[in-house]
Amino acid sequence: MLRTARTGETAATYQLGEHFFHWVAADPDRSALQSRAMAEVTAGLRAGMFDGYALPDGDVVADIGGADGSVLLTLLAQHPGRRGIVFDLPGIVPTAEARIRESGLADTVVTSGGDFFAEVPEADIYVLAYILHDWDDVSALRILGSIAATAKPGARLLIVEGIVPEGDVAHLTKMVDLTMLAVNTGGERTAAEYRDLLSAGGFTLDRIVDTPSPFSIIEATLRP
Repeated sequence: MLRTARTGETAATYQLGEHFFHWVAADPDRSALQSRAMAEVTAGLRAGMFDGYALPDGDVVADIGGADGSVLLTLLAQHPGRRGIVFDLPGIVPTAEARIRESGLADTVVTSGGDFFAEVPEADIYVLAYILHDWDDVSALRILGSIAATAKPGARLLIVEGIVPEGDVAHLTKMVDLTMLAVNTGGERTAAEYRDLLSAGGFTLDRIVDTPSPFSIIEATLRP
């Protein structure tokens, strides 16, 4: 942390010799471990997050950077009749496939491997759950750009993230912000920062849905 604060160099990159996600993706066992770890860490925090939440209209829901698929599977279990895609790096996909089979939703949910900086599958609704906080604004705009290049105008975007409150108050996002500083190039954002980021990426922020968890659901629409 001290080196990062002094130099601006991401601590994990300095220690590992490459970006954290590249280091994880280089080894199948690390990829599987990372997916399971993130699912376990966030499972308790997101308990009840989607209770009473109604998905926007749209038949196909794509979870971009969906890891083991747990977020998408939770959403689709509450919205039968929708179809889903879990999209992540090829090394992560097998973990998602196993989780999908266990859930009994293999007939309606498929997986797709790729790089969300390059392209994403076509869908009506896109989910970015705990993704954008990993990346600086330039990188986050590349992700939004991949979605905008594939989706049709009017496509909906759901961003699941913690939102930094205004003012000097204690909040989980501020601790996570330090983690992002050390591990990736990203950080937590305020509501205003998400609005500006989305606008720059071609999206209109529609509303922010508070949940019983520390996370919020940011709904946005791709502009024509």
